[in-house]
Amino acid sequence: MRNPTPFIQRMHAGGMMPIFFHPDEQVCLDLLFAAYEGGVRVIEMVNRGKEAKSIFPKIREAADRMPGLYLGVGTIYHPFEAEEFIDMGAEFVVAPVMNPKLGEYCAKVDVPWIPGCGTVSEIFFAQELGSQLVKIYPANILTPEFVPAVHAVLPKIEIIPTGGVEPTAESLTKWFKAGVLCVGMGSQLFRKDLIAKGAFGEIQDMVKNAMNIIESIRESKP
Repeated sequence: MRNPTPFIQRMHAGGMMPIFFHPDEQVCLDLLFAAYEGGVRVIEMVNRGKEAKSIFPKIREAADRMPGLYLGVGTIYHPFEAEEFIDMGAEFVVAPVMNPKLGEYCAKVDVPWIPGCGTVSEIFFAQELGSQLVKIYPANILTPEFVPAVHAVLPKIEIIPTGGVEPTAESLTKWFKAGVLCVGMGSQLFRKDLIAKGAFGEIQDMVKNAMNIIESIRESKP
């Protein structure tokens, strides 16, 4: 870890942050359970549907019965959105963009903010606003080579790639060897075809396998 604050330690311990949402409340609860049973301890529910505000409190209630689970909210653009979900129990805020006003608000209420960044300048400004961890997005466009390039000039910032990260040894190895703190995964992990047929056991197995791969990569790093 480059910046071992309590927040960074918790995100590092998580290793992988699954990203999920479904308009069906029960599906969201099933995905949460599958992720937790697969070994996940950091998870992000995204605000991507009109149902999100009514579902999040149910996810919060379920998470409260899962020891050690760290629950955040994603797809947050503005302070008023962050305020709504923080009031419902979101422990950290993830954004697809780097909105300084959102960063200032999260700093004021002392809630960790993970902004989405695509350039070194955005990452620098995010760090100046107090961000300890930035999301590089879309990761499949930026590629693992972007990570050491950032760290060459901003050595203390921590990075989580999201968008295109796959739950395979090949993909995960490239990202962790590049120097990321943890990884974010959505549809690659919570596959639509498996959700459609209610195959939550298969999703749990995929999560567990990805967590095992990450643990193995970390143990092999010098």
